[in-house]
Amino acid sequence: MNNCNYSVHISPIMTEMILIVSISILVLTGCVAVETRSTVAPRDSAATACRALYQEIDTAIDNVGVRDYGSSLIEGFPYLRTTRLLASFSHELNDKSPQWLAWVAHMADLDAQSRALELRNLPPSVRSQHKDTLLDELNTCRDLLISIDLAKPEQRTRLRDIVHVPDDYVTWWQALGLYPFTAPVIAVGIAEWHRKTHEIFAIPIASLPVTGKLIRWVPVSTAMTPEMDALLPDQTLTVQQISEILYRSLDPLGIPIPQDVELDQLFNTFAPAWEVDVADDNDRIGKIHLKNGPSVDIARPIFYRKVSYTRFGPQVLLQLNYIVWFPARSGSDIYAGQLDGINWRVTLGPDGKPWLYDAIHNCGCYHKFFLSHKLRLRKDLPSAYFESPLLPQSAPEQQSLVLRIAHHTHFIQRIYSDSALDTQSSAIQENQPLLWEDYDELRSLSSEEGYRSLFGKYGLVAGTERSERFLFWPMGIRSPGAMRQWGRHATAFNGRRHFDDAFLIESLFERTP
Repeated sequence: MNNCNYSVHISPIMTEMILIVSISILVLTGCVAVETRSTVAPRDSAATACRALYQEIDTAIDNVGVRDYGSSLIEGFPYLRTTRLLASFSHELNDKSPQWLAWVAHMADLDAQSRALELRNLPPSVRSQHKDTLLDELNTCRDLLISIDLAKPEQRTRLRDIVHVPDDYVTWWQALGLYPFTAPVIAVGIAEWHRKTHEIFAIPIASLPVTGKLIRWVPVSTAMTPEMDALLPDQTLTVQQISEILYRSLDPLGIPIPQDVELDQLFNTFAPAWEVDVADDNDRIGKIHLKNGPSVDIARPIFYRKVSYTRFGPQVLLQLNYIVWFPARSGSDIYAGQLDGINWRVTLGPDGKPWLYDAIHNCGCYHKFFLSHKLRLRKDLPSAYFESPLLPQSAPEQQSLVLRIAHHTHFIQRIYSDSALDTQSSAIQENQPLLWEDYDELRSLSSEEGYRSLFGKYGLVAGTERSERFLFWPMGIRSPGAMRQWGRHATAFNGRRHFDDAFLIESLFERTP
């Protein structure tokens, strides 16, 4: 994106910030000389000005509605933001350890990224009221406030206690909707959908109905044409190479953060082909843009990449997200509406193998899990007010996966390895190259008014509301069926479950003996 670096890696600014925090801790423990009064006064004055600046900018951001919901604000710490993964570490870290410093650095980096996006998304009339150096000033203020605030034991304790991500369920809606009585009724419909899904997955691939024609979108590199891509040697990694990348990229928190080239190789290795039954243009994959509202340009097939993480036992596992968008889910039923899409996610074990795959639609709906032999369903899962995970098929052992997608509903009907089913290739009537972009591009898109995020309040995409929201609101989910931002996906009507829950996989599955 223009003039902005949205890398997940700790930046030089963050490295400098870690040094500042380290010095602050040394001051606290008496390892270096305490500042004199002559230096304290200017710092306190600068800190007061910085707090006022953050408050002014937050007011402007909220007044015009350009708040970014990709991460969560932390009350009292306007220069930090968090995710469910980072919040999960809050009470596990010694506040004088490298792990603590890395934790704070990640949250500072999240705020720096979000601030850059929010400032760019401000209307030109508002943005012109502020200096061009505003982002640099906020970054400098962040470093200063961290060095002052987190040198105080009581502030470090407060940060531990307050850092969290509010869940995406509205409790008072559930109370008003008599959740204890309505949830079992909704559960009947969910069980019926599970049953029908298992029936579809039991049909041989060659016998799956085709309403239109099968088109397969095959990922290629954005840096080259499909013809150039075909001439290159195999870009996929071996299990050993993947394991080595994951190990050597671990940060102090145990989070694997591969470098850009290695990340490209990982995404290339596990990129699926999307095999869609195309009955009309609403079944075609395309690029999101803002022109008279959000829409999909099917002349530019794109999938969006995003890195995420889950915790499993003592380890943090890397997840690769591949996200596509369709123009709409057509029809006149309560589930129809503008925009549709799928998020396919690969969770890698430290051994370099996929431990499981899972997928949701971009509304958070229709969560499916595909387990490898490494995992199995836990035996101690609750039965009441709990939505059992849908396991329609085991994960194929081979790579080069193909996702078979139905027309209209865009439901995944099967996953299979292309090399294991050569006969299916003869049914493909058209092949299309699929380029990629970073998912964060959607948080600041070019529009008629300047720049705007695809996602609005609570991460919802305006204009994608479904009629089903009038039926399912007692489950507590805001606008069920509407498209929403990554990190805001509630995935269960019965109980509470989030796609980005740090312990989601561990809460449902366990290692096989």
